[in-house]
Amino acid sequence: SIASKDNHDINPSSLSSCKDSYFEFSSNQWLFDISGSYFSYTNNNLMFSSYQWGVDDIDFYDDVPSSSPLYTFGSKTYFLGLAQGFSNQLNNHHFGYSIKYSYMKLLEYENKGFALDLGYRFDLNSLSSFALVINNINTGFKDDDQLPQIAVVGASQKIKNIPITLNLDVFFEYQKTEYGHKKGSGSYQGFVYNNEYFDFVVSHCYYSGKKESDVALGFEFLWRNLGFSVSTLIKENDSVGTPLFYQLSYHF
Repeated sequence: SIASKDNHDINPSSLSSCKDSYFEFSSNQWLFDISGSYFSYTNNNLMFSSYQWGVDDIDFYDDVPSSSPLYTFGSKTYFLGLAQGFSNQLNNHHFGYSIKYSYMKLLEYENKGFALDLGYRFDLNSLSSFALVINNINTGFKDDDQLPQIAVVGASQKIKNIPITLNLDVFFEYQKTEYGHKKGSGSYQGFVYNNEYFDFVVSHCYYSGKKESDVALGFEFLWRNLGFSVSTLIKENDSVGTPLFYQLSYHF
C-alpha cells in the first residue's frame, strides 16, 4: 500500500521515516517476454534508483499475410530517479517527491523526458496511516500519451498484538492520446505478515475498465543484513504470461 511506512518505491513520502542505508537489486521477467532489472541505493531520506526493461524478439511482418516474419526488432526503456522524503516536527505528516528521467526507443522512434511524482502520508497513530500519491506530473515527453497520470489514495492498518497489516489502495488513471482520452480506475486489497525471518504478502487487484482481477504473491527471507524476495503476479488473462520478480537487498 502507498500508506505503508516502508514502501519507498511507490510513495516517496515514506522515505521521511527511513533511518538506515541499503542497496537493492532485482531481476524481473514481465509480461509478453519483457524482461528488466532494477537497482537502488537508499540513505536515510534520500533514494537513487535506475531500472530498465525491454524485449528483443518483436516480429515484423509485411503487408502480405505470412507465417514467417521479415525480421525481428527490440524495444528498450530506461529510467533514472531521485526521491526524497520530509516530515513535520510532530512526525505525523510526511511529504515526498520523486523525479525520473526516462528514455524510450522502438525502431527509429525514440522519446525522452522527465516525470514528477508527489507523495503524502498521514499517521493517525502507530497503527493507522493514510496516503495520497500522484504519478507522472509534467512529463515533458514529445507525445502526451507515453505515461498516464495516476492518482492513488490508500490506507494501512496494523493489527494490534498480531504481526499482520491490512492495506487498501484505490487508483484513478487519465491518459491523453491521439485518439482521445482514456480513463480508468481500480483497487488493491492485501495483507502483509511480518516476523523476524520472513515477510509474506498477498494482494488482489481489480481493474474496473477491463473487468479483470489479478492476484499477487510475495515472500521475503531475512538473514542478518541480507534480504531475498521473490514475487509473482497471477493474472486472470493468463495468455499474456506470468511475471516473476527476484530481488536482493543489503542493509548496512
